[in-house]
Amino acid sequence: MIVGGGIGGLGAALSLRAAGLECVVVEAAAALRPLGVGINLQPHAVRELTELGLGGVLAGLGVETSFMTFADRHGNVILALPRGRSAGYRWPQYSIHRGELQMALLAAVEARGVPVRTGVRFEGFEQDGDGVTVTLRRGGR
Repeated sequence: MIVGGGIGGLGAALSLRAAGLECVVVEAAAALRPLGVGINLQPHAVRELTELGLGGVLAGLGVETSFMTFADRHGNVILALPRGRSAGYRWPQYSIHRGELQMALLAAVEARGVPVRTGVRFEGFEQDGDGVTVTLRRGGR
């Protein structure tokens, strides 16, 4: 069981499924929606997601970031730092909307048959020698 349908939880579900393990994602929100702002996916993250079959999706949604540039208030470049392939990595760095990335991960998780249960809140767990018992609550706060 993975608690949370954000980028981390959905990425974990993809990795577990790729390793041949069954899992389920539970998310407290009633529905997953594309919320957030722009983020940068570093080359190592791009590599992992590409190996999980999402390279084309990332290239289609993101903008390959070659340099991070610092400028003064007049627009004069003070410093330009290479990123991704320009910095010598084998993989690019992408600037991408967080919500679009999350929806792409959700689509990939669902396409691989991983159940995603929304409106389910994790309450706690107990572990003993026989395993783990998880307490969940559906709906509401």
